[in-house]
Amino acid sequence: MEYTVTKKKIKNFIIRIYPDLRIAVSVPLHASKKDIENFILSKKTWIEATLKKLKIIKENKNNLKENTIKILGKKIEKKIIESDLGRIRLTETSIYIYSKNINNLEIEKKLLEWKIEKLKSILEEYLEKYIRLLNKNINYYQIKKLSSAWGIYHKRENYISFNLDLIEKDIECIEYVVLHELCHIFYMNHQKNFWTLVEKYMPDYKVRRKKLKTFI
Repeated sequence: MEYTVTKKKIKNFIIRIYPDLRIAVSVPLHASKKDIENFILSKKTWIEATLKKLKIIKENKNNLKENTIKILGKKIEKKIIESDLGRIRLTETSIYIYSKNINNLEIEKKLLEWKIEKLKSILEEYLEKYIRLLNKNINYYQIKKLSSAWGIYHKRENYISFNLDLIEKDIECIEYVVLHELCHIFYMNHQKNFWTLVEKYMPDYKVRRKKLKTFI
């Protein structure tokens, strides 16, 4: 058992255990090494019990952080179930990942594949809608990690790159990004004409745009 000892102008022995599991002991100036060892020994049961509680609390916090993900504007719990089903099911509060192999890397791989497919289905719905309304088409689109944009319209090749992280945003935000990028077919800048076109098909685009910039 490791601990730090600090001698102070105090009458009694004091022991503190911090959330990071450090043990600190304050003792009177006259305390001998033997006195300190005897004090620690007398508190051994309490120290071990306290350390155990703190470890459980720390593990629970870490698990909560690791098992909470953002999907479509909501923080939901990730639940891993060992099963031959090999599928992923989304509910209002949780995402259930059924997998025979529950290795972390395998689970993350399956989850990434699911995110891409889920985002694809949403993007394609809105691409079809606004391509029809705008009467303009693109050659194709792709989903990838983008460092500083939710979407990018590539004029020369006439395609759109969508940020994979859009899957974390709600449906209205995703719809806004689709329309935004398609409007760049007409205007590559963000001048008045561009925003007028966006507003024509999405009068509340400012609300959605603001929400898109908000972290949950």
